[in-house]
Amino acid sequence: MTKPIEIDRTSPIPAYYQIARDLRNRIIRHEWLTNERVPPELELAERYGVSRITVRQAMAELEKDGLLVRMRGRGTFVCGDPTPYVNDLSYSIVSGDRITQAYSVTAKILEKRVVTDLFPAVSENLKLAPSDHAVYIKRLFFLKGKPFAIGQSHIPAKLAPGLEDEPMVNNSISITLAQNYNCHVTRVEDYIEAVRSTQSECNLLKCAYDAPLILIRGVSYLESGEALEYSSTFWSGDTVRLHITLKHNEGGFAVEP
Repeated sequence: MTKPIEIDRTSPIPAYYQIARDLRNRIIRHEWLTNERVPPELELAERYGVSRITVRQAMAELEKDGLLVRMRGRGTFVCGDPTPYVNDLSYSIVSGDRITQAYSVTAKILEKRVVTDLFPAVSENLKLAPSDHAVYIKRLFFLKGKPFAIGQSHIPAKLAPGLEDEPMVNNSISITLAQNYNCHVTRVEDYIEAVRSTQSECNLLKCAYDAPLILIRGVSYLESGEALEYSSTFWSGDTVRLHITLKHNEGGFAVEP
């Protein structure tokens, strides 16, 4: 291992984060090869001149980012595939799916039921009357066995009667609605914002309390202009990258399908 950086004790950047940044750069430079064991915490603590707890915090940051993997009784190793999950928003805007089916993504349905007491945001975005009902679907998404996103959807019950009891086609709400109810999404309006995780989200995503999340909130529409789905997807901010392609036309730039 080459000479570690000197920790700047006067910097507002925490020592553990300075170490994590240095270790990240060393991994990128291939100082340790894929699947190679990195030095133990005690050795790194001595080299950086910090406590073992500080080093443990730094390595936990890299483990969350998928750069390191800890194996009980064996040590910590450079991850074989540290590439982050990239979700193509161009695809999601066209198809209505918020999570593309790639990268060995699986999903677990946490809730699937009819709700009658709707939040104002749900009623407003779906243009539902107080007497209307909606089907609520909450799913936890896993990337290579690790939770990385929480999806929540509301669909007007009158457009998809019995959806709460229907099995999902290809693990997709939009495909299920298209095939089983002839409801085809033609337009999606999404809003993207950075938020802080709540305790509930931390428990599901196995992340630190108040960790940054990426929230995509949007509405899917039918060709008639009727709202089909109001959804909120919380992404673990340290494991996902969002991609969108814009294509120039006569009216300026637009999303490329």
